[in-house]
Amino acid sequence: MKKIDLSPIDPFAKYRKDKQYQRYYREAAQMLDLAIALSDLRKKKRLSQARLAKKAGMPQSQISRIESGDSDVRIGTLSRVAAALDKKIQLV
Repeated sequence: MKKIDLSPIDPFAKYRKDKQYQRYYREAAQMLDLAIALSDLRKKKRLSQARLAKKAGMPQSQISRIESGDSDVRIGTLSRVAAALDKKIQLV
């Protein structure tokens, strides 16, 4: 089967073998996974962002930034959010 060169339609094709790009991509994917997991858990517990923020002792805007994946979350902040959700941080 003939390989098709997708580089003209894939603007990131030339970066895929770059180690720094790969590292950044993995980190970004992990942050997005964390953001989605926190948002899903908050919704499962039927909490608004405002209510979760109040329980965690932070502004609602911070919860929004965390859930959007736009924020590089500090461990202390993550710990407060986890405690407000009756969870603990665990590396798997």
